[in-house]
Amino acid sequence: MALQDVEECLILERLNKFALRVKIGDQEYLAFLQNTGRLMDYVVHGRRGFCIPIGKPQKLSRRLFAISEGDLAAIVDTYIQSKAFEEAVSRDLIPWLRCYRILRKDVPIAGTKIDYLMTCELKDVFVELKSAALRLGYHASYPDCPSSRAARQVRELLEVVKRGTRAILVFIAAIPHIKGFKLNREADPALCELIAKAHAAGIEIRSIQLVYEPSSSSIMLLNPDLPTEI
Repeated sequence: MALQDVEECLILERLNKFALRVKIGDQEYLAFLQNTGRLMDYVVHGRRGFCIPIGKPQKLSRRLFAISEGDLAAIVDTYIQSKAFEEAVSRDLIPWLRCYRILRKDVPIAGTKIDYLMTCELKDVFVELKSAALRLGYHASYPDCPSSRAARQVRELLEVVKRGTRAILVFIAAIPHIKGFKLNREADPALCELIAKAHAAGIEIRSIQLVYEPSSSSIMLLNPDLPTEI
């Protein structure tokens, strides 16, 4: 997936969950960050990142989407992660979702929402994405902070499975130079235990590796079925 009008930036300061100050050339800008995680490995003073302009003039004029790691970059923007995932699905690049097509997005279920309802030959599957932009050695990991919302979603996916419908929890391992994905039990032990129990009860757990390649200004799918530890 190609990106246009990408600008290299220097991170100066994270102001809150969704805003930060960056420097592009000699100018400072306020940038939007679509990720509620702590991102303590990446969104810190002095890291080199990549922004795209936000179309209409407003206070937050840039969107930070990636942080440099050598020749590649970690993708920290969950919107761009999801758009790259959708393109991979539409092009049949993910083997365990081959022939599936997206029917609906942000599907309401019992007071929460699941990212996608997909179908293939009258067989439905609910799919929820989670951003794994935390590095633990050579593994991408999730979560980096407690999440009651994620716990609700996992419980509802479990109910879906009990009713006989396929459900998949997908971790977007959005960082380069890794060998696999594993849960970060230190950040939210209860959530990780819930995920493990849900997996044992029939929820599929999958991981894919996406990165940004600055030289081609493209989002790359490096591994559509990354080794996963639960």
